[in-house]
Amino acid sequence: MPLIEFQQVHKNYPLGKTIVHALQGISFDVQEGDFVTISGPSGSGKSTILNMIGCIDTASEGEVVIQGTKTSSLTDKEITELRHRTLGFIFQNFNLIPVLSVYENIEFPLLLGDGKDDPYKSWSDSEKKDWINYLIKQVGLEDYAQRRPSALSGGQRQRVAIARALATKPTIVLADEPTANLDSVTGEQIIQLMREMNQNLGTTFIFSTHDPEVLKVADHVVKIRDGMVEDDYRVVEAGA
Repeated sequence: MPLIEFQQVHKNYPLGKTIVHALQGISFDVQEGDFVTISGPSGSGKSTILNMIGCIDTASEGEVVIQGTKTSSLTDKEITELRHRTLGFIFQNFNLIPVLSVYENIEFPLLLGDGKDDPYKSWSDSEKKDWINYLIKQVGLEDYAQRRPSALSGGQRQRVAIARALATKPTIVLADEPTANLDSVTGEQIIQLMREMNQNLGTTFIFSTHDPEVLKVADHVVKIRDGMVEDDYRVVEAGA
């Protein structure tokens, strides 16, 4: 069973007296452990697709199915639980809490939610600390754990955002143009870091991009143009 399915999804937005057709019959699926790029020019519908997966937006027609459940059937409480337990988010502008340190920003998602079934609720303080420090090490910020975001570079802030997105051990991490505000060298480093985390932890990464360089490290590419799937293919490594 696919981890995520888009089944003939349409999304329409009213704009004055007209209707904008942001998505027009989108269909594709994502398997667990995929490293997926949703690519296409600005305005093609990439962010709308991520918003659908993140249950930030709903389909006008069709279905978005996550782990076998139609998201259109979920209550507000169930959507909140899905986001908290299954999804991690990485934002263009990092969205770190300025008064918290690197360690505290990564820890923050573990302090949210009241679900007794959240796996980390049973962690001891030492287990939680070990996990946060592991993530800090994985993103290469061991020497910056007590610094606040204002004392970090853009690339370092995005590394914190990646670690924070992984804190609750989500099945899926969504990243909307995660390298848009970074220089090309730092952006390449961030993409490689996400790829390593995908391979080391088995987390499914789905990110939007208009950068053709990013396609080089993806194993699943969905190209969008004018709200429709222009191409959908998996990359087969040489010798595979």
